[in-house]
Amino acid sequence: MPHPALLKSIKEGEGLLGLETEIREELAKNPKSIVVLDDDPTGTQTVHDVPVITEWTEEILENELLASPIFFILTNSRSLQVDEADALGELIGLRLQKLANKHQKKLLVISRSDSTLRGHYPNEVDALAKGMGLNKIKHILAPAFFEGGRYTYDDVHYVKEGNEFVPAAKTPFAQDNTFGYSTSNLKDWIVEKSEGRVNKSQIASVSVQTLRNTSSEEIKSIIEQPETTHIIANATCYADLQAMALAILKSDGTLVFRTAASFVNAISGIAVKSCLIKDEILKNPSSNGALVVIGSYVPKTTAQLAYLKERSNAFFLELDVTHISNIEVFCNELVQLVQKANDYLKTGEDVVVFTSRKVIKGATKKESLEIVNRVSNALISIVKKVRVRPKYILAKGGITSSDVATKGLNVRRANVMGQVLKGVPVWQLGNEAKFPGMPYIVFPGNVGDETALHELISLLK
Repeated sequence: MPHPALLKSIKEGEGLLGLETEIREELAKNPKSIVVLDDDPTGTQTVHDVPVITEWTEEILENELLASPIFFILTNSRSLQVDEADALGELIGLRLQKLANKHQKKLLVISRSDSTLRGHYPNEVDALAKGMGLNKIKHILAPAFFEGGRYTYDDVHYVKEGNEFVPAAKTPFAQDNTFGYSTSNLKDWIVEKSEGRVNKSQIASVSVQTLRNTSSEEIKSIIEQPETTHIIANATCYADLQAMALAILKSDGTLVFRTAASFVNAISGIAVKSCLIKDEILKNPSSNGALVVIGSYVPKTTAQLAYLKERSNAFFLELDVTHISNIEVFCNELVQLVQKANDYLKTGEDVVVFTSRKVIKGATKKESLEIVNRVSNALISIVKKVRVRPKYILAKGGITSSDVATKGLNVRRANVMGQVLKGVPVWQLGNEAKFPGMPYIVFPGNVGDETALHELISLLK
């Protein structure tokens, strides 16, 4: 059902003035290097003209810290097992803090994750803080993502589906085989995810009403309450997140962040940019078709694929994941798909490679994640063996888009050009990539209505 109070809050938020200028002034007065650890590539969905790197040697991190006031590190940690994600977060935190100390820079490090609450939490955020040598930390939780219809109101996180605002725990995302959860109230969600290690009395929240009607100093005082270890940022518009961000920038607290993509935009003071048009994306016209790779299996992606198949002249190539345990059959299927993809791309028509829609589950969360990664590896092998340069590549799904970029296309550094649709970022690949300079579209599995994928591909025909 529609949520009258939430709808009213969103509507009122549309008329509020943004705080970009105040945030930029605060960052100019107290400069900070903003580093975003992205657990899949979709976190770049609200920014533009920002670099993203996929390796984190000290040399690479040092170059970015010195050259860029804000940059993304694509860790793809959502595809890792718990201990691997923790070790990675701790390692990157250690290196970043060492370099910040060397160059006398203040860091603001964000763990960007899914706006539908899937991912390693709180463990990888704690591991990051440990690597940075931080003590007595406070977690800031800000999962709102307006471009994708995700709002936090009265501490409950909502996902907009059509005209309805659905509590996150009642969506298919909450049934995720690896990262499922049972509650939409973020205070209860933190307790659940911490397995009871965090007590509800340690969790504070900043309401939408407080963000809109009080000063930064008053918001700052809520953040700095000594007994609080976790703070929830309610938000139904950018002005809410910006009010929270401004108070954070003025705070002396030791803060770590678990957020969705909208918070990154808010705290960095990045100006809003309209969606990219075809000529801005396809600067070097090609007679070849585009390559679309769909690994995401969430219902939203399945609906978008079905809509596309009914209306598109593209060639559709299905990878049957039910064969994944039969190595010989599966390998033969991959060889045939690669040959067809190369042949079809030359015709100028788009090629859509997609996994069969039946979800193969493991006996445990660990096994389920292993299966997801094996399917992703199969898609990578197809991309690796494509010889014909597509006019662009679109990858659908978080783990899929990360693996296609880093393992299939050898991307080490890219520039975020902007978004082609709300919440759908476009990268320009670096010179080291398999297809240098190519537009690479990262289409999250959980973004857009059923027409969105077809709309995007039609836009770029």
